[in-house]
Amino acid sequence: MASDKAVVLVSGGLNSAVLAAMAKQEHPAMAMLHVRFGHRAQDRETELFEKLAAHFEVREQLTVDMPHFAAIGGSARVSRKMQLQDALAITGGESNCNVRGMIGSLLSAAFAWAARIEAKHVYIGVAENLGPPAPPTGALYPEYSREYLHLFNHLYTIASPSREIAVAAPLMDLSRADIVKLGHRLGVPFDLTWSCLSSGTQMCGACVGCATRNRGFLDAAVPDPVMLAAQRAAAAAAAVGAY
Repeated sequence: MASDKAVVLVSGGLNSAVLAAMAKQEHPAMAMLHVRFGHRAQDRETELFEKLAAHFEVREQLTVDMPHFAAIGGSARVSRKMQLQDALAITGGESNCNVRGMIGSLLSAAFAWAARIEAKHVYIGVAENLGPPAPPTGALYPEYSREYLHLFNHLYTIASPSREIAVAAPLMDLSRADIVKLGHRLGVPFDLTWSCLSSGTQMCGACVGCATRNRGFLDAAVPDPVMLAAQRAAAAAAAVGAY
């Protein structure tokens, strides 16, 4: 049924994987939307998005490219000319990794697709405060806020008065540890997630994404398969180098 369908924004990150597991329970016919916006980690995230779509047996999936963010620049997340901030070095204020207008663009793309496939729900995995060691997420990324999503719900109503489409952000009040615990209960394949703002085969461990992920798994007392795999690889490399 059309009313049971939802468009779920999935980046390939930890939050969006847990979000997809939640949405799947409520909307078995969910569709997954992935956006590539020229960011450093986009190739790795796209790879994991496709694996998550297969894991959740999603029949409808869509990948959209938004290259204008990289062309505009102004964020270390999309510009190699800027250096990614270490989480421990951030004392407050907007992060230099904030991509202004990104959440609005994601929600606009999700709205357009939801209208076309007759979905009544759009899910996004933003949270206002993922917890230490970084400052509140809503301060680093102002669009990650309840107020912003409330305004978008109003815009949806104006833009499509004949269709009932609403934004849902069920992780909004959860910390990273809460999200890990929830994902653990739901059986989320954490090994198919990526939190680092940088590219590469291993997460840097220092950026906001990595730092909050590491602390989240630690506080939740749940082992992180991605970090464990990285540690095993490092140990194996060290052992080879010793000979």
